[in-house]
Amino acid sequence: MNVSFDELYDVLPKPIVWKAELMFKGVRYSNALTDAVTNGAAPNYWPHRKITPDGHGQLLPVPYLFKLENAVARVRVNDASEFEVQHSSNGYLLTSHGEPLCDVAFVPEHSWASFRTSDGSTYSEAGVEQLGDMLVVNLTPGCEYFMTKSSCKFCGYGRFNAKTQSLGQLPGIIPPNSRTLDRLSEVLTNAAKTGEARHVYIVGGSTLHPEQEVQRFSPVIKVARAAVGNAMHVTAGSGAVDRDGSMQYLDAGADTCCYNMETWDAATFEAVCPGKAKSVGRDRWIKALTDAVDVFGWGNVASAFVAGVEVPPPAPGMTTEQMLSSIREGAEYLLDRGITPLYSPLWPVDGTAYSPADGISPQTYLQLEYEICQLRHQRNFPVPNWLICPNCSYMLMEVDFDAAFGIGQIHAAAH
Repeated sequence: MNVSFDELYDVLPKPIVWKAELMFKGVRYSNALTDAVTNGAAPNYWPHRKITPDGHGQLLPVPYLFKLENAVARVRVNDASEFEVQHSSNGYLLTSHGEPLCDVAFVPEHSWASFRTSDGSTYSEAGVEQLGDMLVVNLTPGCEYFMTKSSCKFCGYGRFNAKTQSLGQLPGIIPPNSRTLDRLSEVLTNAAKTGEARHVYIVGGSTLHPEQEVQRFSPVIKVARAAVGNAMHVTAGSGAVDRDGSMQYLDAGADTCCYNMETWDAATFEAVCPGKAKSVGRDRWIKALTDAVDVFGWGNVASAFVAGVEVPPPAPGMTTEQMLSSIREGAEYLLDRGITPLYSPLWPVDGTAYSPADGISPQTYLQLEYEICQLRHQRNFPVPNWLICPNCSYMLMEVDFDAAFGIGQIHAAAH
């Protein structure tokens, strides 16, 4: 494990390096991408918009997830990238500057994708999204922080819009819509029959009080558990809730929980996550995580972080090394208490406080993931497969590093 960062690219399996490059640089559009969807790849929820010679926009389907040997990566179309997918005798070939790199495939769409609920809704209209072998359930995407202008500064998602209206969600209304719950039950019941999905991850826009998080998430957990039985693992991905709230999640049918803190540094937390800082507070958030371990058990609690928000404004500011030091401090604290930290890179998006130049570099991200992997290795604490696994870890790399350095998967106990 004593590998310098300069040697990292030579030590890591090539699919991991290519995955990191694809995560950050994306891939140029080619007809092969649209052909892959025609041939059964799960479609991306954001089709590629191509400008035709007459100046009109044309929406073209592209796949959602690459498969690079044992790794998966999101398909991000970026026509400035040097990467491109071409047809080959084996299916599809990833190239760089026109030179072949490796054969690639795409995660297929599940066989139940054509299912329609009794009122004719698709699974997407029922608030379900397929991410590899994970089903993400989001019946309440609207975030109350946007209503109080206290949303996380990196987040461009969560505004109340046509999507929230279609799901029956209104500002200030905490419980999920009953019709949407019925649709969810139908979709998950049908999906569970095929065995293609292995775990359910329940998310939603934040409320202004931890008690409201429980009111929002508990009914969804109950419906999900009843629909999938023991066929799938169920995780509650709400904002932080107190011990009693975690217990209510457990009683409702959740196996595990993930309360995303976003950043460990106290000053950055206040500046970048004003809604979370005001509605919950950093100390209470950390206590919610440690209390959740008492409820769900060691290794059955997690928290996600956005690596890179510590450096540019609106954070007070850090050097890259100071950022890495802060992240390591937080990871050690959490791992030593049975909590899994996950790190996605800061990717500036439109409508947030960040410009494209504010994003973390792929080199820094790989260094971060390597250092956190060392901490997990020292503690024999691999990323648990209830949280992310090789089939769904498309924007994170913890699973890939664990596999590269020989740390086995933790299997959480069934509900």
